[in-house]
Amino acid sequence: MNQWLAHYRVDVKHPNVSGAEHLEMLQIRDKLADVEGTLTSEERHVLSEADQTLVEQAAAFHDALRSFLDLAQYRREHAIPPERWWWHLDVVRHVPSSSAKVSSLGG
Repeated sequence: MNQWLAHYRVDVKHPNVSGAEHLEMLQIRDKLADVEGTLTSEERHVLSEADQTLVEQAAAFHDALRSFLDLAQYRREHAIPPERWWWHLDVVRHVPSSSAKVSSLGG
């Protein structure tokens, strides 16, 4: 399994760690987006499940992150595009859980 994917899959299961660790998790998700086309179908399934976990726990992740940084400001400073939805946990946290199903992220 892709090393970044293995790391990300573990990270999304721990929303109560430090904001600094969550920042690293989001950066790892960026790396996964960059190589998503090279992932096997099994790895893509694992990624989709991990993404769904992140969405379901968006509020907890955002709470830890906001004590460390302002996501909106970070997005502006780093020119993060909307397609990198994981950088929008401040918005995702407000999506009703029935609407937050992740089907095909990253295209």
